[in-house]
Amino acid sequence: MELRDIEIFLTLAEELHFGRTAERLHVSVAAVSKSLKKQERAIGVELSRRTAATCG
Repeated sequence: MELRDIEIFLTLAEELHFGRTAERLHVSVAAVSKSLKKQERAIGVELSRRTAATCG
């Protein structure tokens, strides 16, 4: 796991919103989602539930 992926995960945990996480880290929402999916595949568990509130 890369340091950037950990940073994205921790920021998402603080913000609870993909868009605000992306804005805060100066990346796209797609990059946040891709990083989270990569982490989930690596450990084999869902780390975040995607809802309209977290993704909108």
